[in-house]
Amino acid sequence: MKISSIKKRENNLQVIYQNVQILITICSLLFCLAVAGFNGWLIYQGEDLIEYKRSIIQNISSDYWREVGIGVIKSLSLLIITIWIIRYINKSLNWLKEQAENFEKLTANEESIESFFEFFKGNFNNIIWLFYVTLSAQFVQLPAVTIQYLYISLRIYIIITVGLLFIKASTAIIDTFDALSNKYSDRQNILRIYDRLSRLIPLAKRCIEYAIYIITATLVVQQVAFIAKLATYGPVFIQIIGIIFLSRVIEEIAKLFLEGLLLRNDDSSNLSQQRNQTFLPLFESFLKYFIYFGTGIAILYAIGINPAPILAGVGILGLAVGMGAKSLIEDLVAGFFILFESYYLVGDFVEINGTYGFVTGIELRTTRINYEDKHYIIHNRDVKDVVNHSHHSNSVVTLKIPYQSDINQIYEIIEKVGNKLQENYPEEIMKRTVVDGIEEFYDYQMLIHITTEVKPGRHIDMKRILGTMIKQAFQEEGIEIPVIHHLMLNNQDTTNINLNK
Repeated sequence: MKISSIKKRENNLQVIYQNVQILITICSLLFCLAVAGFNGWLIYQGEDLIEYKRSIIQNISSDYWREVGIGVIKSLSLLIITIWIIRYINKSLNWLKEQAENFEKLTANEESIESFFEFFKGNFNNIIWLFYVTLSAQFVQLPAVTIQYLYISLRIYIIITVGLLFIKASTAIIDTFDALSNKYSDRQNILRIYDRLSRLIPLAKRCIEYAIYIITATLVVQQVAFIAKLATYGPVFIQIIGIIFLSRVIEEIAKLFLEGLLLRNDDSSNLSQQRNQTFLPLFESFLKYFIYFGTGIAILYAIGINPAPILAGVGILGLAVGMGAKSLIEDLVAGFFILFESYYLVGDFVEINGTYGFVTGIELRTTRINYEDKHYIIHNRDVKDVVNHSHHSNSVVTLKIPYQSDINQIYEIIEKVGNKLQENYPEEIMKRTVVDGIEEFYDYQMLIHITTEVKPGRHIDMKRILGTMIKQAFQEEGIEIPVIHHLMLNNQDTTNINLNK
């Protein structure tokens, strides 16, 4: 602590000094307790302590003391070398960390690189000190069994440290590769598929982590003789992890291939593209279950189990369940008819059993439709009445006007309102608003239909907007509207307005 060149580390040295002082005090107390206990045991056995210790000292040869002295000198020399090695290794590791962090000016991997090098530095220093203690014990002629267990502890510690280092290194490598792929990938090179495969990165990290844990545990178990037989299970678990990860990679690549095959941009018609979009989830489902089935078979083979008897039992069980699952069979049959006869496709606006909505999915058992904030799931066996509004929808407003009203004035007002509606919502209106004419005659009123052709699924909103605009226009012209009510006519949404002037 008095050397001028290291006075800048005085605080650290003071902490080390205090820790060493505490350690020596504790060791001295333990040694005193051990000596007192041993002496008490000798007294209990009736031994003369002075004679007993004199005989032990006389039996130790001078060669032994010379070898112990030489061992102490070797230990001190090795201590100096160890301190010197640790200092330069830490400097080298700091330089390597800076180079790794500055590689390609990437920032996404800084945290993993920092964690790797800090862990490596601390544990590498511990390995060096543990190796020093083991050699020093050998130098000072400690019992062979002590040296043996020290070597076993050293090997186990090295195995665990290397395993954890591989985990942190794999994380840093994967993060670096991820950052490089995001930096250099585009639509023109092979790395364009990385955006899809990047979702496997968390799974890859977990699989590599579990595999390294298993390898580390296997190597540690091999160091302990009475449990060494358990090490034979390690390769089996590694095979299972590899099979699971490989199946997920195959699944993602196969889905990417299907999407590229069915959803590629070409000159095919919109109907063909819509049909491909409908069949894509079905093919992906078949593919997923086929891969999972193959994964299960491969895992059974890896464990050493013949899957044939299991498959036979599962087949019989499936047959028994299928015979009792009448509704399931009905759903599957109806689903096949819906898919292959193209009653409706994904993206169509349909009315199924009186329920409106856009088709979001057609599966073997169910059909899924959405409208506004509602999500409907309809069993395929329950699909009875289907109206497909895939091209357009008619927004119909019905008006009941008294006979004394000026029909020409009513038509002019409606025409102006229809033109204004088309100006305000040009993307929603496919054809301008027209008056279909007088539909029915009642005792005091006439019923006329007003039809506007709109985009699929927009007929209800346009009906409400058009009804509101007609009401406002009639009020501006002084036409009274005493009653407004809504009816359902021929499965079309209509607004019925009774007019009196």
